[in-house]
Amino acid sequence: MRVRRATGLMFLLLLGVILLACSFPSLLTSYEPNAINFPDKFQQPGSLHWMGTDDFGRDVFTRVLYGGRVTIWSALIIAAGSTLIATLWAAVSSFSGGLFDELMTRFVDILLVFPTLLFALLLVSVLEPGMPSLALALVLVRWPGYARILRGQIYTILDAEYLVAAEALGATPLHTIRRHIIPNSMFLILTLFGLNFGSSILSISTLSFLGFGVQLPQAEWGAMIQAARPFLQTHPYLMLFPGLAVMVTILTVNLGIRLLEPSNVEGNAHI
Repeated sequence: MRVRRATGLMFLLLLGVILLACSFPSLLTSYEPNAINFPDKFQQPGSLHWMGTDDFGRDVFTRVLYGGRVTIWSALIIAAGSTLIATLWAAVSSFSGGLFDELMTRFVDILLVFPTLLFALLLVSVLEPGMPSLALALVLVRWPGYARILRGQIYTILDAEYLVAAEALGATPLHTIRRHIIPNSMFLILTLFGLNFGSSILSISTLSFLGFGVQLPQAEWGAMIQAARPFLQTHPYLMLFPGLAVMVTILTVNLGIRLLEPSNVEGNAHI
């Protein structure tokens, strides 16, 4: 168990390093992410350009760092927004009970019928293209699955003695939810937030790869992979490095959470 937890903490520490590097890229590179320099285009990875340069002479390492800032912070916002909505919905629904709980549950069941990415694509196509629209769409399609998991967790603590005592002392429903239900579900909430964060990175990269995310020339991991497709056979490093960035970050998040949690979180969330 100690080895498992230590390994999980190492993965989360690595995630922290990635987050800091992408949040402050100017500390690690002196190049501009969108600066065009045609004489230096298609340079292989070396001492001057650690990950080479692209077809516009832009430093790939620099664009991976700046693109990671867009991807990671957007994923954090999406994870925070959807987890917050899921937590509030689960707390209100389960604590209310009765017909109101039944109606809220059926509403979530209807939302879960729609495939997540297809629903997100539909929302993004209606809204103005760009990362704000993409983030809003993913928040709206991600919360129902997590809400179902949290609702099940909250139902297990509704009959706890401390809740009965709080009600006997005259605690209001809002006070009970804020001081008892949510704090006692916090570990599961944080776990779902972490899983949501990792899967949001993949969703952002996927939708940006399809052209529904950031708009060129802004750097973003999925958009960089899409832009590198014509050069896969001649300059594979253009696709390799942003692809590795996506893979390593998601694996770091998921493995860190899986190794630290006492038991796997099960449910019907779209992750």
